[in-house]
Amino acid sequence: MRILFLRPSPPEETIGLQHVMIVEPLELEILATLVEKEHEIKIIDLILEKKAAEYFIKEFNPDIVCVTGYITHINKIIDICKKAKELNPLVKTVVGGVYIEKMPENIDHPAVDFRVIRNAVDVFPKLINAIETNTDIPDGVLKKGQKVKDDELPAYTFNFPIPNRLTTKKYRKQYFYVFHNRVALLKTSFGCPFPCTFCFCRKITDENYVERPLPKVIEELKDIREKEIYIIDDNFLVSEKRVSSFLKLLQENNIKKKYLIYGRADFIATHPDLMRKFKEQGLRTVIVGFESFNDTELMSFHKKTTAHINEAAMEVLNKNKIDCYASVIVMPEWNKDDFKRATQKMIQLGIRFLNIQPLAPLEKTDIDFDDKNLIIPRTEFEKWDLAHVVISPTKMSLQDYYHQILHMYERVLFRPGDLMHHLKYSPAMQFRLLWGAAKVRNQYIKKIKCLK
Repeated sequence: MRILFLRPSPPEETIGLQHVMIVEPLELEILATLVEKEHEIKIIDLILEKKAAEYFIKEFNPDIVCVTGYITHINKIIDICKKAKELNPLVKTVVGGVYIEKMPENIDHPAVDFRVIRNAVDVFPKLINAIETNTDIPDGVLKKGQKVKDDELPAYTFNFPIPNRLTTKKYRKQYFYVFHNRVALLKTSFGCPFPCTFCFCRKITDENYVERPLPKVIEELKDIREKEIYIIDDNFLVSEKRVSSFLKLLQENNIKKKYLIYGRADFIATHPDLMRKFKEQGLRTVIVGFESFNDTELMSFHKKTTAHINEAAMEVLNKNKIDCYASVIVMPEWNKDDFKRATQKMIQLGIRFLNIQPLAPLEKTDIDFDDKNLIIPRTEFEKWDLAHVVISPTKMSLQDYYHQILHMYERVLFRPGDLMHHLKYSPAMQFRLLWGAAKVRNQYIKKIKCLK
């Protein structure tokens, strides 16, 4: 059979990081690898293509169209499935992704034949075989109109084959993350062992945390041609023993790469020597969810850190010249002084790269929130991007609140003295970042104008 895998582009309304980062569709590469020996497969990355999905559906004439995405893509995924059915009523449509796994009812549509909601690595090849042979679909898949029965879902498994990255060969030179050019993705664990209330990631695995064997990780890493590696674990800095073993294996296998990882501030603050060693082995950047520099807010998030720990983590990163991509949550009850204090603190700590997230009570998370107070309905999926303000501010108008977010970005990201830091990167990379930042800024300005 002919199987077309599509990654949708972000909706126009979504305020997204896609302007400053586009990474490979690892989930599609894995699924394509599982079935490429028995079927003809093709991956199309619609983020990078200029033509619409229907062009590629017509061109490839698939028997099956597979689409994956996140919460913001729900309507885009449905539209692609509708177009596929219009072009060929006999084509089968399969959808998946971490949001669909947890909220499959939100994409139950006549144009969607199958929703993969559990253990895609195990289930997907079985589903393709069931479609081909017209036999019963496997557990972990819902047909259109079918409801979830939690007591009948199979237990989670955490298999992870090494993907054939040549399935995206035509796009690979265009994948990047801020200043990490031609970046490849690597996953070494599933879930997170920490109980932060706002986090959707740990809900994806029903709060299981499972680590891949490091020899298997090293085997995959040796197979990756790119020099820049983005380790996409929800938190790579969990265990001192495991990180130390990883660094030892890098040395033993003479692997010379550059790394971008997610890591918690408390680990960084309490393991300065290990962070130094990681830097020597190629660590360039850590994405740190500081969330706040206020102890009361951190306690309310069940973050299990303090403002002092966040400051100590930045000291370690700055001392070792490791870049920090900081993530901060802004609360609906903030006033202008709160924004000012947080901005000054980040400037004081030397934070140069920032992602601001207005508090968003995503479904299935542990945030205690009454949906009656939402100013953006949950059905407007494209706006649940962790950039739109979904809870009404209590101390200022919505327009002023967006102004404060934009001002915080500008103060932290575009300080004249710190722009010298960017000169170590090529002019092309600097231009790409500035161009992307300008696009994000324009999205905010457009949003503010709509509120007048």
